[in-house]
Amino acid sequence: MSSEIIELKEFEADLLKTQELLEKHIEVANGQIKESGEQTVEVKSAVEKLSEQVIVMTDRCSDMEQKLADASHTQKSNTFDLGKHVADSEAFKAFQDGAREKARIDVKAAIINATGQNQPLVPADRLGGIIHEPNRVLRMRDVMAVGRTESNLIEYAKENVFTNSAGPQVGGSPEAFENVTKPESAITFTLATAAVTTLAHWIPVSKQVISDSPMLQSYINSRLTYGLKLKEDTQILLGTGSNGELPGVYTNRTAYTMDSPLSYTTKLDVLRDAIAQCHASEYMPNAIVLNSADWSDIELSKDTQGRYLFANPQSAAAPALWGLPVVMTNSLTSGTFLVGAFDMACQLWDREDASVEIGLNSDNFVKNMVTILAEERLALTIYRAAGLVGGSFSVA
Repeated sequence: MSSEIIELKEFEADLLKTQELLEKHIEVANGQIKESGEQTVEVKSAVEKLSEQVIVMTDRCSDMEQKLADASHTQKSNTFDLGKHVADSEAFKAFQDGAREKARIDVKAAIINATGQNQPLVPADRLGGIIHEPNRVLRMRDVMAVGRTESNLIEYAKENVFTNSAGPQVGGSPEAFENVTKPESAITFTLATAAVTTLAHWIPVSKQVISDSPMLQSYINSRLTYGLKLKEDTQILLGTGSNGELPGVYTNRTAYTMDSPLSYTTKLDVLRDAIAQCHASEYMPNAIVLNSADWSDIELSKDTQGRYLFANPQSAAAPALWGLPVVMTNSLTSGTFLVGAFDMACQLWDREDASVEIGLNSDNFVKNMVTILAEERLALTIYRAAGLVGGSFSVA
């Protein structure tokens, strides 16, 4: 059975190499599409061929793992059952019938297995994969306008003040409509900038581990990428805009000001009033951002007879309030909220997509260590803070 395990590991290594080759061809195809609008016949054929090969190899890998599992189960079923041996013996049956005062059962070879780790006879059931903490659902990028940049700095002209004097062309009397100066308006602008920020982190791993366990490398890559996206989601909301951080949309929001303190007493009231505050600035919000605890509190709100106000415990509807989708994230502090026209008031710019690289440096080279690095580069522009309204529910 050990030879089958070795064969499975070698096959998994070949599968990983094929997957990496497929990813490289996909990157080439994407580059061709970006430059010329289409990919070459050779690259397209290679991608299709490698895709089919990966599917076939994945199925075969699953079959090999199942065979190993079945073999392990069969091996367990062939173990010696001492209790059954005693119960089936003639001496024990005579003892039960009262023919004998005691029973002697001979067991010529008593074979037992050690308990705990390193059991010599019965192989353990090794579960595949690694058990990790649940990933947080990331959604801020989903409700924002996203673009691409080829620079390290975003510059944009921001309207500062618009004095609208539009009106009829009229003179000193109602009849004087000609040869009269028309009303003059004024617009002033400000040049605003947003620097491209690098988000990154790394982890040292021994070369032996990477070589002996391709699955571990894939797992590390996945976890590093998730950690990067988690930090991105938090930065989009709460970045300070200094020390290399993004200018967060909540950090640069317009503070919510309650319109009628005497009539607004619930979180639902506050959120609707914040939407109205956006409308007053000519912005149409496209999402509401809440901490999961606040969303739970809203869903559990009831009337005086104990009936839920709008939630239905028997249905699983997408979170929404006042016609807007609700983005639940623990990056936002409980007790606070943000209502925004995220598709108009701000924009996310990708300079370099999230990637994972493996490399050496002078220190870890002599220690047989490698460094796995995950990083991305992006920028966030806040066009109009008036389109982002948020604050604390405690005002209600």
